[in-house]
Amino acid sequence: MSLRIVKIIFSLLVFVIFIFLIIFFVRPALLIDIYRGEDQETIWAETKYFSFKKIISDTNFLKAPNTQWSPNGRYFSFYDFIRLEWATKEWALKIVDARFFTIKTIFIGDYKTSAYKWLDNENVRVYEDAGSGVRIYRDININIPEPFIASDHLSPEYWIPEKTF
Repeated sequence: MSLRIVKIIFSLLVFVIFIFLIIFFVRPALLIDIYRGEDQETIWAETKYFSFKKIISDTNFLKAPNTQWSPNGRYFSFYDFIRLEWATKEWALKIVDARFFTIKTIFIGDYKTSAYKWLDNENVRVYEDAGSGVRIYRDININIPEPFIASDHLSPEYWIPEKTF
C-alpha cells in the first residue's frame, strides 16, 4: 500500500512540474516578475512561486524603471543607459526572451529618447522628444538583425510626428 502512495505522489509531482514547464515555455510572464533593482543598475527576474532570483541585465549602468512585457508574455524590455557616444548614443532599448534569458538591443537613441510601448508581439514603438508638445516615433520589429540607431537616421522619412498636447 505505501509503494502505491509513493507512486501517486511521484506522479503528481511530475505532473505539476510538467505543467509549470509548459506554462514557462508558452507564457513566462505568468511565472516571472521583472523589475529594476534598488541600485537602479540591475534588472531582476524573480519567480512568483519559488524563491529564485536572477540578474538579467548585461551592463552595470543606469536602467530606466519602466520594464514592460510583450502582449504574449514571452518577451520583456527595458531601457539601458549605455553612453556609447555623448548625447547621440546614450539609451539602448533591450528585448529579453524570457524563456532563454537572451538579450538583444533593437534601438539606440540619444538624449531625447523618451518612452516606448509594445504594439504587438513583435513590434515596439519608440518615442523621442521633438520639441514642446511634439514627439516623433518609429516602429521597430524585434527581429531586426542590427539595432536601429537614431543618430544615423535623423531625416524625416524614418520618423512619424505625433502631437502630445
